[in-house]
Amino acid sequence: MPPTPTSRPAKPALGSMGIDLVSLETFIAVAHLGSFSQAAERLHVAQPTITGRVQRLESALGTKLLVRTTRSVETTAQGATLLTEASAALTELQRIVFGLREQGRLASRRVVVASTPVIASSRLPAIIRDYRVRYTDVEVTLLDLRYAEALAAVDTARADIAVLVFEGDDDRFLVQAIDSDDMVLVTPATHALARSGSITLAQLASWPLLALDRHEALLARIAEEGKRSGVTAVTSTLFRNLDTLLGMLDAGLGITLLPRSIARRRDASYAVIEIEGPDLARTLSVVRARKAKLGTAATSFIRFLRQKIVESPP
Repeated sequence: MPPTPTSRPAKPALGSMGIDLVSLETFIAVAHLGSFSQAAERLHVAQPTITGRVQRLESALGTKLLVRTTRSVETTAQGATLLTEASAALTELQRIVFGLREQGRLASRRVVVASTPVIASSRLPAIIRDYRVRYTDVEVTLLDLRYAEALAAVDTARADIAVLVFEGDDDRFLVQAIDSDDMVLVTPATHALARSGSITLAQLASWPLLALDRHEALLARIAEEGKRSGVTAVTSTLFRNLDTLLGMLDAGLGITLLPRSIARRRDASYAVIEIEGPDLARTLSVVRARKAKLGTAATSFIRFLRQKIVESPP
């Protein structure tokens, strides 16, 4: 099939033309120095090797490139053309190679962490701060995202890892559990439940809650426990943003369920109440893309994260 007007013939690779970079670099060295022996000394090879490389290049091109005189080596007209063009091409190739190596070097010193708002605001900031103190040459970026967005960031390589409570099963990811954090009830110190000490899910069903929309499954579980005990669950208010929920809590406008790691950070004007019965533990995990290879910075950060969480459990 003839090529379309917009198609371009593929450019053959150097190897397919019988030309290699070593021969080109050798020819350039001989042409610049005007000497086979000096080129051999600069390139740290024997002079016959230099001669063989140049002859191989001339054979591949089908033309004479260098002419020996009594005092030096000079380029032919074809050799002079090749010297100019090949020197420019190799300079550009070096620029590209050095640029890619620099990108790789910088990438190895940068880690992007995606996380959900609760964890991003409560558990990661201090860990990132301490990591930066220890590894001053590594840049750590934290992406505060909703659950699905955090996983998408890892899947598309926008983030190296995600730190979140992983739910379900997804073959795209490798999931490494690093901690467990249970849920507790947090109320203002003046609330009727503040002195309860503990409460069942069935009892909790009769109280309106402030909750994150991520906890809808937990609210459904509370409603089901209430139904079994003859309690009609009241309507709870859902929020997408943790800061908004905490603002409502701080204003005394409700009670809420929080991971213990966050609840313990509230001041003395709040009561933390244990929830009896079912295990409400949430597993904190590091999630990474199965297809991706972690850089040294990301690997180092995960190791540091695990160490810090062991030292400071919720």
